[in-house]
Amino acid sequence: MRSATTTVIAIGVVAVAILLAAWINLQAQNTAERVSRAIAVRENAERFLGHLRDAETGQRGYMLTGTASYLVPFTNGRSAVLPALQTLERLVETDPLQKQRVAALRQPMERKLVELDATVGLTRDGRQNEALAMIRQGEGIGAMDALRDSIEQIQLAENTLLVSLNRNEERRRLLASIGIVVALAGLAFAAWLQLRTRQRRSLSLAVSNAQLEQIVSERTRELENERLRIEALLRDVNHRVGNNLAMVSALLNVQSRQSGEPAVRTALQQAQSRIQAIAAGQRRLRLDIETDEIDARAYMEDLLAEIGKAAEGRPIEVSLAMDAIRLPGRDAVSFVVIVNELVTNAIKHAFPNGMAGKIVVRLEETVQEDAATLALSVEDDGIGMPGEIETRGLGQTVIASLLRSMQATMTSAPLAPDSSRPGTCVTLTFPKRD
Repeated sequence: MRSATTTVIAIGVVAVAILLAAWINLQAQNTAERVSRAIAVRENAERFLGHLRDAETGQRGYMLTGTASYLVPFTNGRSAVLPALQTLERLVETDPLQKQRVAALRQPMERKLVELDATVGLTRDGRQNEALAMIRQGEGIGAMDALRDSIEQIQLAENTLLVSLNRNEERRRLLASIGIVVALAGLAFAAWLQLRTRQRRSLSLAVSNAQLEQIVSERTRELENERLRIEALLRDVNHRVGNNLAMVSALLNVQSRQSGEPAVRTALQQAQSRIQAIAAGQRRLRLDIETDEIDARAYMEDLLAEIGKAAEGRPIEVSLAMDAIRLPGRDAVSFVVIVNELVTNAIKHAFPNGMAGKIVVRLEETVQEDAATLALSVEDDGIGMPGEIETRGLGQTVIASLLRSMQATMTSAPLAPDSSRPGTCVTLTFPKRD
C-alpha cells in the first residue's frame, strides 16, 4: 500500500507539472499575441498620424511655393490615411475602449481631409489668399490637434497594456518557477518515500532471512545430531550382532572340545570358523545411512586381517589389491562369507607341508556387454587345484548358494600353467547393483 501510495503521489505530481506547463505555455501564447497586437496598434496609430502629417506637409509646401512636386507627398499621404484607419479599427475590434477611441478619429480626420482638399484645390485655381484664409480659421489645425490627442491616448493605453502584460508575465514566470520547485520537491519526497519503503522492506527481508537461516541451521544441526545418533545406534546394533555371533562361535568351540568324534569336532570347528568370520564382518560394518553403502577397501582390509590369523606361524602372505569401491550394505556379509571361504580354502590346500606362498584378493569394477560388473578374484601361487574333486565340501555348497542368490558366476584356472607351482585363480563376477 505504501509503495502504491508513493507511486500515485509521483504520478499526481508529474500530472500537475504537465498541466502547469501546458497552462504556462497557453498563457505565454496569449500574452505574445496581445503584445504583438498592442505593438501593432501603437505602430499603426503612429503610421496613421504620419500619413496625415505627410499630406499636410505636401499641402503647405504646394501653397507656399506653388511647386507641383509637393503634391506627391500630399497625394500619397492623403490616399494612405483611410486604409491606415481601417487597419487600426480591425486591430482594436476586440477592445471596446480602444475601439471607441479609434472611432472618434474618423470625424476630425474627415475635417482635416476636407480642409486639405479645399486648400489644395484653391491654390491650384490661383486662389491662394482664400486658401490661406481657410487655414487661418483653424478648423484643420483643431482637427489635427484632436487627432494627436486621440492618438496619444490610444498609444498610452497600449503602453499601459504592455506594462501590465509584462508584469503578469513576470508574475506567471515566478509562479511557474515556484510550481516547478514544488513539483521537484514533491518528486524528491516521493522518491525518498519509495527509497525509505525499499530500505524498510530490505531490512525486514534481511531480518526474515536471518531468522529463516537460524531456523534452518538449527534444524540442520538437529538432523545432523539425529543422523549421528542413528549411525551410533546402527554401529552398536552391528557390534552387538557380531558379539552374539562370536558367542555362538565360542559355544561351538566348547561343543567341539567336548565331542569325542573327530568328524563332529571337525564340522563344529569349520562352522565356528565361518561364524567367527561373519561376526568379524558384522562388527566392522560401517554403513552410510543415506546410501546404504560401505567402503569396500577398509572393510576388506579388516576382514583379511581377521582371516590371516588362521595362517599365523605359516609363511603365507595375504594381501589386498583393489580400487576405491563402494558395496551395497545388503551384500557386505555375503562378500565376507565368500572371501572367507576362498582364502581359508587356499590357506589349507594350496600350501601343504608348511610351504610358503602368497594370496592376493582383487576386487575391481569391469564392463561386460555394456553392463557394469564387479570382479572378485582370489589368487594363490600354490600347488594348484587337483584335476578332479571327488566330493563337494560345505564351503563350495555355501559359495554356490550365495552365487545363485547374487546372480553371479565363478570360474577357476591355474594362475601360471607352465610353472612348477601353477597356483590357482578363482574369479567371481557379480552384476553391479545399486
